[in-house]
Amino acid sequence: MSKVVQFSVLILFIFMTGCSSVSKYEDNEAAAIVKGQKIIIGDLRFLYPDDTALDYLDWAIRIELVKQKVKEMDLDISDKLSEERDDGWFGELPPTNTKDEGGKQIRKFAESQAQKLDMKPEEFQREYAKKIDEQNAYLVTYIEKKLGVAEFDEEKRMEEFNKEADHLLEELVEDNEDEIEVLID
Repeated sequence: MSKVVQFSVLILFIFMTGCSSVSKYEDNEAAAIVKGQKIIIGDLRFLYPDDTALDYLDWAIRIELVKQKVKEMDLDISDKLSEERDDGWFGELPPTNTKDEGGKQIRKFAESQAQKLDMKPEEFQREYAKKIDEQNAYLVTYIEKKLGVAEFDEEKRMEEFNKEADHLLEELVEDNEDEIEVLID
């Protein structure tokens, strides 16, 4: 998958975020049911800080719909998974003494999540990277099937493509709204 597409998906993901706490819910409690598939609190807690995890429920619903649609369309995501799935740069925790600001943020997040989940930070980062990679693979597979492969040489075209992708995801939610049940506030 091209780095531009990965970056676009990440930007889209960031814009989809909305502050609520999941601490009042049990990890095995369902936050939503999407066409019969549960999204549980523990999944949200793994991917996001507790104080903002519920803000990502709409995103999790979209991702679940995309996964189901990709499977229904019998599309293969394997070519969209990172070639370095187990040993990729994102699965590696930056060193404690990193000077890179992005690396510092990644490390801080991994350490915080690992402590909350009773894991080692390196273990958390590997698992986190796998989950994000899989989500991105489903998302890119679906978007490319519907909109074509993103080829843009300029920022304006990237913005247009992101708007088209966002609209596509909104339509997917609207088309399935009768089969989405949010179970928490």
